Amino acid sequence: MIEKFLQTPETVTILKRVALRPVACGPGVGATVPGYAERCRQRVERELQRHRNGGRADTAPRVRIALRPYQQAIFDDRSSGILILHWSRQIGKSFTLAAWAVDRLLTRPGRLVTVLSNSRENGAEFVAKCAEVCHLNGTEYESVDKSQGVRFQNMRMEVRIRANGKTGRIKVLAANPRTARGFSGDLILDEFAFHEDSAAIWEAAEPILASNPDFLCRIASTGNGRHNLFYRMVSEAVNPQIAQIGADVENENPTLRKSVKSADGICIGHLGFKVSRVPRTRAHAMGVAIYDSNTREPITPDEARAQALDKRAYDQNYECAFADENLTLLSHELISAAERDNVGFICEQNWSAEALALMRGQSRTGFQPVSGDRQDACPTTGNLYVGFDVGRKVDLSVITVMEDLNGLKIVRGILRMQNLRLPEQQIRLGEICRLPKFRRAAIDMTGLGLGLFEYAQKEFGSSRIHGVNFSTTVPATRTVALEGRKRETVRVTEALAMELLQAYEDRRMRHPADGRLRDDLRKPEKITTPGGRVSIAATRDEAGHADHFWSFALAIEAASMMGGPFVYRAVRGGERGLLV
Repeated sequence: MIEKFLQTPETVTILKRVALRPVACGPGVGATVPGYAERCRQRVERELQRHRNGGRADTAPRVRIALRPYQQAIFDDRSSGILILHWSRQIGKSFTLAAWAVDRLLTRPGRLVTVLSNSRENGAEFVAKCAEVCHLNGTEYESVDKSQGVRFQNMRMEVRIRANGKTGRIKVLAANPRTARGFSGDLILDEFAFHEDSAAIWEAAEPILASNPDFLCRIASTGNGRHNLFYRMVSEAVNPQIAQIGADVENENPTLRKSVKSADGICIGHLGFKVSRVPRTRAHAMGVAIYDSNTREPITPDEARAQALDKRAYDQNYECAFADENLTLLSHELISAAERDNVGFICEQNWSAEALALMRGQSRTGFQPVSGDRQDACPTTGNLYVGFDVGRKVDLSVITVMEDLNGLKIVRGILRMQNLRLPEQQIRLGEICRLPKFRRAAIDMTGLGLGLFEYAQKEFGSSRIHGVNFSTTVPATRTVALEGRKRETVRVTEALAMELLQAYEDRRMRHPADGRLRDDLRKPEKITTPGGRVSIAATRDEAGHADHFWSFALAIEAASMMGGPFVYRAVRGGERGLLV
């Protein structure tokens, strides 16, 4: 294509003017001087523009640097209000957006382009990309760091470019709803799938974008699981050409939806957003090199994937897939190590007589102990702690009764309640709270659970009934701190989930083997942002919303609390005068 362009009569005339020979721009030289033919083409285009303008140069400042075709399509798009880049890692999405941002400042003097970044390191890298673009383009700029301290939340970096007497700014800020409300101009959401509270950020930003037709938004990221707004924005993205294909044809060929691609890779998501999807395979076909991590020799995308230890992570990072299993908090291995056939009972709607007898400490008829786990096999002798995840119609209510036996957590009873009125759930809880070994219960007091918690606390005392609000934050636990995170507070769900995970990893958990329980324990996923924040998300299906998992976590929380009911013991005569 470039060679044909260089051989046209008009181009040859221009090449002579700029002292370039057409043969020097051909494939022979281009093979040894990467990008030379492209630079020739760009220079010729500038001269052609000058020629068409009657010898006058195009005085409007612009970014004029070489980009790959998939980058050029995004850079040239100045009409789409919102354009989403779902690109592979390491194929130039930050550089493309930096070039786009610099061009917006040159073509709209005095413009503000706000960049919300997911980490301080990524923010600084974006500023460096803007500086690189300015250097390549011969554009004067000023880089300013106005951050107060080194905390990510205080990040405030700027790139300033003066054009036509006005100073435009590219302002890089920490991604949060507060900073999303403070801009007026173009917006770039960099690595949006890794933003904390991405839904709240978009809720804050969208009205500002809607206030001016010249305010454009560019969103870029690789995948980060399925529990974020980025996934919803780009999921089920298809090419508009499919809309012209009959439904019968599409139904006959289910793969058609994925097979039809446009030349520039632009698709339409099911929410209506324009999506540019560029996997590593496509970028490699356009000249992006891949190197073996050991030999440093060039390899193909298929060879790179074959070398990857984690294929799901590779597909998410490089092939525009969205990981699912690899983010699961509790692995099959951890759950299998905790499963035992005879440690407790799982009941439906009501406690069984056998379950109550076991939790009272009575022997089980016909029980066969598991070899090597004799403390699991014994009747209940340790203190009992309860976790109660409250539901009503949509979700299950699950009560877990857990025995603490010298640090070993043994689930002696699980009660599942479906569509059961709260007064009836209170009765089931009361049966456990009256057991002699019962010590403490942690109850989900979010939403429906508040009334049930208040009743139980009034009935059994505040020292034995503790409420947990899933929407609040708590001081960082020791388990969270050991992961190296410096935050002083964490979400309650994170703290609960990490403590339960720690119990499984320490092999301190024992519970009945049950398929429904196993599936529920596998639902929560751990999503860690580069800023260090962890969120725990769980899929919802007809079986519930990880209700067993949260019931287990609440029971662990009840067992970890200090204190307990006051116990009085009379002092015998021989002990008088002694300090006990």
